Amino acid sequence: MTETSLLGLRTVTSSAHRGTGQPVKMPVRAPHSTRRIWQGLGAIAIAASLVGGCVNTKYRTGAPAQTYIAADEPRAAEIGRDIIAQGGKAGDAAAAMAMAMTVTLPSRVGMTGGGVCVVFDAAKKETRTLDFLPRPAGTGGAALPGFLRGVYALQAANGAMRWEQAVVPAEQLARSTPVSRALARDLADSASRLSADPEARRVFLPTGAPLAEGAALSQPELTATLSQVRRGGIATMYGGALGGAVAQAAAIDPAAVRGFQPRWTGTAAIPLGIVSMHFAQLPETNNGAALTAAWNAAADLPSDQRAARVAQALGASGSGAAAPGAGFVVIDHEENGVACSFTMGAPFGSGRMVPGTGLLSARGVDGAGFGAPGLLTNAIVGRTQFAGAASAAGNDGPAAAPAALLTAALPAALDKEPGAAVRISRAANGPGRATFVTCQTSMESGWKECQIAADPRAHALGMLVETER
Repeated sequence: MTETSLLGLRTVTSSAHRGTGQPVKMPVRAPHSTRRIWQGLGAIAIAASLVGGCVNTKYRTGAPAQTYIAADEPRAAEIGRDIIAQGGKAGDAAAAMAMAMTVTLPSRVGMTGGGVCVVFDAAKKETRTLDFLPRPAGTGGAALPGFLRGVYALQAANGAMRWEQAVVPAEQLARSTPVSRALARDLADSASRLSADPEARRVFLPTGAPLAEGAALSQPELTATLSQVRRGGIATMYGGALGGAVAQAAAIDPAAVRGFQPRWTGTAAIPLGIVSMHFAQLPETNNGAALTAAWNAAADLPSDQRAARVAQALGASGSGAAAPGAGFVVIDHEENGVACSFTMGAPFGSGRMVPGTGLLSARGVDGAGFGAPGLLTNAIVGRTQFAGAASAAGNDGPAAAPAALLTAALPAALDKEPGAAVRISRAANGPGRATFVTCQTSMESGWKECQIAADPRAHALGMLVETER
């Protein structure tokens, strides 16, 4: 564990328990004298951050506001932290993190792809699914790009900042950023596919070998594209030259690109007393009815066994491999919750760049087997108690992501001692990857205990951001 201090701003980072599955406990508030200084200045305290582990914090309702962030790509989590520090809400952090991942994890997230989110609005006490899947639309299964309209809708509904503020961090990263361990692993696995495309080879294999962890990744064409998206908004994709280039490269009808709209729908909800567990509801899969039936059939089992039984039931009819995905979760200081999963339909999509844009063409998907976002919410008081996002690695079966969220993360949302579930989530085997935040609130004292579990197999990162109210 290391601790640094700069003008009273305290950041604690711990990797001592990386891969061990043991909770990392650390204080979240600065010394009293330091707190007085920062309270007077209205400053932000980044209370704790971790790599591949979990943080356990306790605070009483009314104490300094806390936001929890976890992402499958470390730099994206840091971007989310920065957005919260600038006064953003869950929707702002989510939009900025999503845009950042198009730069730092293009193997799984990109502007020609898409995703699905589960979103809780604490003020309205409403949980919804945001569906912007990259459905097949072109020859060879090319995807209809849903990403930008989906991310824009997410921020518009659950954010407080301008669109440009969500794009700027990604634009800066595209100029040059170190390759993360997560991206390095995907590059090594997909080197032969990328080498077949001249532009992809120039960006990701500049010396003939895939870029290694820590190497500088420079994407000038993507920087220019992000600049267009920042200045011109999403109209650059849906009606502008960028959308035309994507449509031409993927042999998609440009009118279909212009007409794409994300869909806000209900969720697949499981009532659990005063709280409810919400999963993404997609019309193609009818997953809500199947999930509820499987859950009720295992009603008499303990939560961990019940979750495993449900995951087994949902995956029994599937075959083949799921597309790889990546995701993140945010529970902000106002108790809004966002859990999102993204995909390019295949590792690096088609493996081919859209000429002059820095974008890889995505492959379409018919369902959300790549990821399983979920929230546990209390609609009576307006509180997010759990946010989880599970992702498929791409070679671990069609039920990988739902199985990961159900068997590893969901028990943490239900058990009174979530630390045990955190340790389960960090097991070295099992399908999919699960990253989540889980909280327990005492009805008597008002104390809230939260833990962040960032799956080490995904090289994920979780952070707690403390702000003055």
